[in-house]
Amino acid sequence: MKLQGFRPNLSRNIIIQLLIASMVTLVMLFVFSDIISLIYFSNQQTSAGLALNGLILVLFFAGMARVVALLLRYRSEETALAYFRANLDENRSDVLESVSPSSLIASRYKTLENMRRQHAEINHHALASTLLASESTRTGATRFVHNVLILCGVLGTIISLSIALFGASSLLESAVSSSGMGMVIHGMSTALSTTMSAIICYLFFGYFHGAVQDAQTNILSAVEHLTTTRLLSRFQVTPETINQELVDILESVSGLVKAMAQEKNEVDFASLLQAITDATEQSQARHQVMAEKIDALQGILRNGFRLPE
Repeated sequence: MKLQGFRPNLSRNIIIQLLIASMVTLVMLFVFSDIISLIYFSNQQTSAGLALNGLILVLFFAGMARVVALLLRYRSEETALAYFRANLDENRSDVLESVSPSSLIASRYKTLENMRRQHAEINHHALASTLLASESTRTGATRFVHNVLILCGVLGTIISLSIALFGASSLLESAVSSSGMGMVIHGMSTALSTTMSAIICYLFFGYFHGAVQDAQTNILSAVEHLTTTRLLSRFQVTPETINQELVDILESVSGLVKAMAQEKNEVDFASLLQAITDATEQSQARHQVMAEKIDALQGILRNGFRLPE
């Protein structure tokens, strides 16, 4: 039975896309290294540009590390779901065979099993809401980076323009001040570099942040689909399930009766009659032998005690 809408290799495909995008980015950095060096490292009269771009890159790489960790986790969840579904389809006694004990589907199965053991009512809506809330906390760091990354570029632009204005004021004080003009150029170039860094990192990170959310939705929907279609019927006791079990029992009994009637019709009555006749004759022969022995015993006793016949 296939899971509706479930893509078992979604996380793996996203990881492959990430590797390809990273290699393309490295190639682009190598090809345009001269332009990048001119934008980011030339005319740097202060360390503001390096600090702001460094802050953007630190946020970006921290967020990407969390994205990779989540994708690897959801890849293991996809594998666990595949094993669990195969065990259900094959009707194995241990449906958690080869399934990671820490996976979401194993936790859901154990939760349902414990609730049935305690005779508690199973509220699927509450279980689904709890799982969604729990998984949403795992993407908190990536949401923060996604929301803050573009703001870092705006912050860098504002700081850089402030530096440029400071240089412009120095330039106005002394028309021949080369340092003032250099500060203006430095501020404008820093504003350009920080804005460009933030936009590129935001676009790159935004795509894979959305991909992680897709992988999360893919896993959660598969878990809830399996719970609804395969697990609730095992653990939840309702009047409908009792009626269905009663119908199944009656169908089994009906089939057994029909099988017994068919076997009865197939019995060879002639053989059965012959067997009864043979048993009767054997019983009569045993009775005849017993009667003869009793007569002989009576004769012995009569002679021994000299009794009249």
